Amino acid sequence: AVFRSAVFPAVSGSMGQCSISSCQRDVDVSDELMPEKPRVDKVGAPVEDVSLTALATIVAASGSLPLHLVAELPSERELSLHEVLASEHDETRRTDGCAAGEALATDPLSQARVLVRELRTHEAAAILQRSAMEGSPDAEFQEAVQLQLSCLGMALERLARHPGLSKSADSSSSAAGVSSTPEQLLGVYVPSSPSPARSTSSAASSGTQGAAGSTKRDTLDISFDLDDQGRRVEALLEFFPDGSASIEWSASELPVPLAYIQCLIHEVDLLGSIAPFIVTSGCLQQFSSNAADRLVRIVSQPPIPFVSGMEAVAQRFGFDLLETPWAGLCMVECAPEWAQVGDAVPSWRGVARPPPYQTGLRQVEVKTVVALGRPCGQNGELTTIFFSGKGDLKVPRSLLPNWLIRNLVTLMGKFIYQRTIEIVAKFDTSEHGKRLRTADASSFYSTLNKRIAKSVEARPASRL
Repeated sequence: AVFRSAVFPAVSGSMGQCSISSCQRDVDVSDELMPEKPRVDKVGAPVEDVSLTALATIVAASGSLPLHLVAELPSERELSLHEVLASEHDETRRTDGCAAGEALATDPLSQARVLVRELRTHEAAAILQRSAMEGSPDAEFQEAVQLQLSCLGMALERLARHPGLSKSADSSSSAAGVSSTPEQLLGVYVPSSPSPARSTSSAASSGTQGAAGSTKRDTLDISFDLDDQGRRVEALLEFFPDGSASIEWSASELPVPLAYIQCLIHEVDLLGSIAPFIVTSGCLQQFSSNAADRLVRIVSQPPIPFVSGMEAVAQRFGFDLLETPWAGLCMVECAPEWAQVGDAVPSWRGVARPPPYQTGLRQVEVKTVVALGRPCGQNGELTTIFFSGKGDLKVPRSLLPNWLIRNLVTLMGKFIYQRTIEIVAKFDTSEHGKRLRTADASSFYSTLNKRIAKSVEARPASRL
């Protein structure tokens, strides 16, 4: 029952009502798949010497488990989805640690394609650069890599100015398991670590401030507790004369694994189950480079006076920076550059610009949004998030007094946090958990979870 519900949902249907007691039938299983008896340190401890792959083969062949294995399986509770994926990582660790596609890819272009699919675009670009393949005949792939690099470079430069990140001790580039890539990738500047990016960004900010003179900045600090356990949000908002606004916030050691946060963000059409002010959200176009390369639309109706609703269409990318000094998964959103040829409908990457969701909505231009999630805690069970975003709200500052902004941000922040905790508590049976197990998404999430587990293992003791 444990493995039917938690490990092998795909084969549970074919197993029917076969019970554990039906193990009496003869099964032709090799010695490799059937060890004499698994070692168990204590009652209810995980079976460490029997691989999930072996158990899957046994169950698929017989519809049940041999009795001596059943006796040693955890009996107090079912395995959670997080434990199953972590066990998959343990299986990978026993081999050479390479993903299947990565092991099979031999030429630089194939290796680059695999890395891009795994959200490791910066590593793919480094391979192409070393192989002098900028002139590859695969123009579409090259264009996708260049676009992702450009967005990543701008996002990381912005993120480097984040006050929470500058205080983080995790920014050290001396961490174990950290890889290094060039600052210039295929002609695009992509900061390899927060430190050089911070110095570059600081210089740019100083120049801008000098040019602007002594103009007073319109900023608002907001800090509030998420729960009674000391978890807090530290936020800084700034409003600009051109009508745009920026927000930077951080939240440390949230009790949600990074793999779950990635799923909550990626399943964009389910955002309404977390944030009550989301009217509708969804993916307008899924591009082929990887699962995170998509065009998304979010329609929201925050409780702002005289604002009927807001609509934002953005290009979204995801990047695995776990083995870099940034030490996390990075999500980036930027504004599509709609191009019009003649009388045709403006398009972006071959996708026609969608009409407004409904009349009366304010069109929000997403300039740059970047979020960095870092696994923390003894076993990576916690997550620290750094967020930085800027956009054109199309809402007059006069309609947004400081007291209203502070109350709205605090109210929505606490609500979203509590809804997230509720979903995570029942994640295996939630809609997010169901989607994580679907055939189309399983390899995407499984690869990320293995990478997260690997990065947690490689951390030095100072970053636990």
